[in-house]
Amino acid sequence: MENLGNTEYFLEYVQHRELDRDGMNLVALLRAFRPLQWIKNALIFVPFVFAVDIAWSTHNLDPIPELLLELVLVASAFCALSSAIYLFNDLMDRSRDRLHPGKRNRPIASGQVNVQAGLVAMLVLATAGITVMILVEPLLGVAGGLYSVINIGYSLGLKRVVLLDVFAVTSGYVIRAAAGAIAIDVTPSPWLYATTGAGALFIVIGRRFAEVRLAGDEAEERRTVLKDYSGPFIDQLLLLSAAAAWLSYTLYTVEATNLPENNTMLFTLPFVTFGLFRYLFLLNNSEQAEAPEQLIIQDIPLVLSIICWVAVSTLVLLLNN
Repeated sequence: MENLGNTEYFLEYVQHRELDRDGMNLVALLRAFRPLQWIKNALIFVPFVFAVDIAWSTHNLDPIPELLLELVLVASAFCALSSAIYLFNDLMDRSRDRLHPGKRNRPIASGQVNVQAGLVAMLVLATAGITVMILVEPLLGVAGGLYSVINIGYSLGLKRVVLLDVFAVTSGYVIRAAAGAIAIDVTPSPWLYATTGAGALFIVIGRRFAEVRLAGDEAEERRTVLKDYSGPFIDQLLLLSAAAAWLSYTLYTVEATNLPENNTMLFTLPFVTFGLFRYLFLLNNSEQAEAPEQLIIQDIPLVLSIICWVAVSTLVLLLNN
């Protein structure tokens, strides 16, 4: 509940209660969907890239249009479903968000989108997302349901439990990669899931590290669980997760049975290493480190490392086909 002892917060609370009933703004509603977060759904396409010689090949390009269509549909469904989850989270946290210096400007917390509109949009998006998944492949409905249950649990309480919060968020990345594999009916290497999980854990822990750094003495006020990540503990987690991400990717390039036997995927390792180091640098120096999706699209060196990784990976796979 809000701290109504402060007159300024009390007046703001009353104002936003009025906006809860009356506020509506279509542009703000779109912002509440958090479209920048949709970049995470690019993971759905990763199994396709590494399914060369399994689901498609350079000698037979006929399956590609159908496979890509299914992946686009699944990615769109996850965009809708994830936006529904963000709306649910913002609806649940709107009172607390109004006391946060940054989150108070979110569409629902600020009253630009009223509660009723948020609820309707959430239900429509969730229904559309799950329906599309089931139509593409019934098993995807299970993946979407699991994703929803974990994230609803996160919004309802897991985000306040140390370690469980970061593992809950990490699971969303792994589910996306699994959904991409299900959509094109391939069984990827277990190393793909291990690498996705380790990489996602590094990103999520990195965000906690940045939140602690940027919040300073106000960390607990901004996010309750941050008090448990203070001190050397978060530093240790960050280093361990970075090492796990690098090691799992390195092993993936040489151990996965669907990758070239001549280990030429190791040529992509320098770009992954640079990306990890660059992200660590930004976590310690950038004022936007709390928002990984911003860093991924705005930091030029990081963007270039991703582009180079995609280009070299594609080249290696095609030349060894």
